[in-house]
Amino acid sequence: MSYRSVVLIASLLVAAIFAAVGALSLKQLDDQLDLQFEQEAVRLESVYRAALGELEQQAISLAFGLASDAELRRLTAQGTQARQAGDLQVAEAAHTQLLRKMQSQWIELYRHNDLRQLQVLTTPDLRSLLRMHAPDDQGDSLMELRPLLRAVQADRIPRSGFEIGRAYAGVRGAVPVTHPDAEGNPLHVGTLEVGIGMSDLIDRLSHRLDIGIAVLLRAEAVTDAMWESYRPNSAPSKRNQCCYLLTATGPQAAEWLEAGELKPTAGKQATPLLEWKGRTYHLIRFGFHDYLGSLDSNRPPIGSVVIWKDVTHLLLAHENERWELIRTALSGLAFVLALVLILSKLSRREWRRQLETQTEALQKLSRHNKLLLETAGDGIYGVDRNGHATFINRSALQMLGYRADEVVGHDQHQLFHHSHRDGSPYPNALCPVQQTLADGKRRVCEDWFIRDTGEHFPVSMTVAPINEHDHREGAVVVFRDITDYRRRQDELIRLATTDPLTGAGNRRHFLSALESELARLRRNGHPASLLMADLDHFKNVNDRYGHAAGDAVLKHFVAIARNTLRQTDLIGRLGGEEFAMLLPGDDIKGATETAERLRGALENSAAEFGTLRISVTVSIGITELQHTDENTDAPLQRADEALYAAKTGGRNRVSTPLPRLDDKAAATPGQR
Repeated sequence: MSYRSVVLIASLLVAAIFAAVGALSLKQLDDQLDLQFEQEAVRLESVYRAALGELEQQAISLAFGLASDAELRRLTAQGTQARQAGDLQVAEAAHTQLLRKMQSQWIELYRHNDLRQLQVLTTPDLRSLLRMHAPDDQGDSLMELRPLLRAVQADRIPRSGFEIGRAYAGVRGAVPVTHPDAEGNPLHVGTLEVGIGMSDLIDRLSHRLDIGIAVLLRAEAVTDAMWESYRPNSAPSKRNQCCYLLTATGPQAAEWLEAGELKPTAGKQATPLLEWKGRTYHLIRFGFHDYLGSLDSNRPPIGSVVIWKDVTHLLLAHENERWELIRTALSGLAFVLALVLILSKLSRREWRRQLETQTEALQKLSRHNKLLLETAGDGIYGVDRNGHATFINRSALQMLGYRADEVVGHDQHQLFHHSHRDGSPYPNALCPVQQTLADGKRRVCEDWFIRDTGEHFPVSMTVAPINEHDHREGAVVVFRDITDYRRRQDELIRLATTDPLTGAGNRRHFLSALESELARLRRNGHPASLLMADLDHFKNVNDRYGHAAGDAVLKHFVAIARNTLRQTDLIGRLGGEEFAMLLPGDDIKGATETAERLRGALENSAAEFGTLRISVTVSIGITELQHTDENTDAPLQRADEALYAAKTGGRNRVSTPLPRLDDKAAATPGQR
């Protein structure tokens, strides 16, 4: 074979090798970009769903706070009873009073909590008694339209979720409204529902993650449920528009709908790239379920969430890298063909250079992904199909207290998820991560993790499966510590039941406890007593030392009372210097002994205010709860009369009610 033929064959062989290597490198580069887009889509969807879960919990908390108001419960009971009796005039009066009462709270919650809906419905047909967001629309039944409300009406269990109603579409929280019946037992009289807009939620995510977000609703779902005057403004007026635009963080979503770029979808779809006005956007779109869809994954989504990110610069850099790779390959081929005599050496050097370039690109992508993982505020870790951790980020390690080498390669359930909060074993089969590995379903829930110290802490977690080529390879878990969130809930309850100055129970809380104790007395006959206490000459303390000193005296009295009373006893501040104490299980004799101890303890202990020591005394009236007490007014009046007797008898003393005239008349002659 001639030298020319050898050179030609060698050149063709080299050219074929370079072409194959170049094509493989370009494909690998494109695959890396596709993988980056896919991982970003999973991350953003997980973050969105976790934030939506927090919003649903917030809706239930707000509904609980509003439904605990005694006046609201009374008016709801009045409206329900009037409607059941067919008395529309009384029902309208209840609506008017309820509207007047809730007006200021509605305005405040609308401003600071993005509350967009507040309504009260009567039982048993879920007929609207009050819509704060549409006060003129009332009297219609939501029984057929609103599954979430039907569920709360049926079992009285609070619920939250997204639903489209007649006047509002958004995240809702619904709780039962109860009011005591004649025997003091809680009676279900209605349902209270709040709705929180999604605009603030997506705005926060948009600013934090530098993305755009839009929520779309299927046209038929909106038109079937919502009154026309309340539907979103962006109606699908053209044939190429797929749905209503509920809310968005930028104008792009409305423009894409108008142009027909967003097609109807029944669920999750591929994450495409969209060219628009000289920019390229990465679109992530997934199904958006309402309350029923959250219970049944087979139901079609009620709409979809669209997340987009401008990737113009990323794609430009990628394209430049492709052309750089092509130019490099061509230069190498030309160089090799020109210097065929040193083909082997130069080919090996060029291959090494290309390999280093690709390795650097892979390392760069790996560093980028690691940076995203390590800077995330939420804890993130992955597991393989056997439940063993494959990676974990810094936030997760800080929350759990472990080192990475103590987690990676170990069974995550056995390491920090092995027992319930009470110490009982947590079966592996009930672990949400193991369940997702078994059935491939995504889960959002609240649970408890265990730190390396053995301390349990509450978490909100999202578990998503990792599938490759229709095979489940593992799962990724995103979680956050919700200790502060639960502490804020407990603090809200404390603020709603406590006098802010003294720390004693407030008037509403005390009267509610007294009402419950009367109900228990009627059921089981156990004794209970009521003490009414008033500080003697308290006005003189304020006049002589000032109101700040008076406050110190009130707090001192509550501290003395708490040291004297049992843990089961309750002290409440009814107003000013007047306090009441409820003593379950004590008859009049035991209550008198307790009152005398309290009176003596206060008499012998001065309140300290700066350098001053202020001595005060207390007068106490006592009464025992009776089976004939129809409500709290009767025992309060008897205790108040006894207190008056203690005051008029010289103060600093304990007194019981004087016998009434009718009581004496009913006594036998030997008893008078």
